[in-house]
Amino acid sequence: MSRITCLVIAFAVALTALAGTVAAQQDSSPDKQAQLVADRAIADLAAWKNQSARNYLQKQKAKYGTTPQFQTAWALLEIQEGADGKKALVTSGETNLSKMSKTPSVDAVAAYFYGEILYQQKKREEANAAWQAAAKSAAAAVKADPTDATAQFYLGAALVRVKRFEEARTALRLAVRGGFDEPMVNHQIGLSYLFAEKWKEAKDAFDLGLSVDPRYAPMYFYRAMAWDKLGRKADMLIDLDQYVKLAPNGPDAGFAKAVLKSSGR
Repeated sequence: MSRITCLVIAFAVALTALAGTVAAQQDSSPDKQAQLVADRAIADLAAWKNQSARNYLQKQKAKYGTTPQFQTAWALLEIQEGADGKKALVTSGETNLSKMSKTPSVDAVAAYFYGEILYQQKKREEANAAWQAAAKSAAAAVKADPTDATAQFYLGAALVRVKRFEEARTALRLAVRGGFDEPMVNHQIGLSYLFAEKWKEAKDAFDLGLSVDPRYAPMYFYRAMAWDKLGRKADMLIDLDQYVKLAPNGPDAGFAKAVLKSSGR
């Protein structure tokens, strides 16, 4: 084979690869691109890495700021940044999250997190209704596209909250296989075992999640709950202390601080 023929073949292969890349980019809809941006920011927020989420969203705001996906992530950022006493931020975030929970392109994501807010406010029936709505919407999205890792994750997360644990774990494992944020998935799998009172399995899931991301604050809190049930009080206190250090304004920080204080730490 001549050198010229080899060059022609190599050029043709390069063009084919480039065409495939362009086609893949074109296949990624604006909604999908915006959701990937939101997913990344929400992964930071779920771990209570608020500044990292803010920095990332600020960089993406010019391009995606008007999308429902971005607005959902921004609402969550406002709620968490307002947790240190900025009530106006919290109110703005909750209002926008409620609005997004009724917006078809993001309703599963927003409804799931809105359920979390309602639960923290001790509005248990409203929270359960939000999680049921999130599960229904995510299930429809999964039926339409079983490869939608975001939909699989929120289906699993919502099912954890409505105590359908086996189904939840199936969806969550499909989510991580599809490329969804692994620590978020491990956290939810841990919760599914914790809520089912399977303390060892819960602890193991949190161990796995923290081995991937040792700064994922909520997992320390919930692993502390598992340590407590396993009779490992010293380990419980170590994890509660780490949670408070990483998320001093987190939703469970007050409880964690009280336990630490009562133990003399």
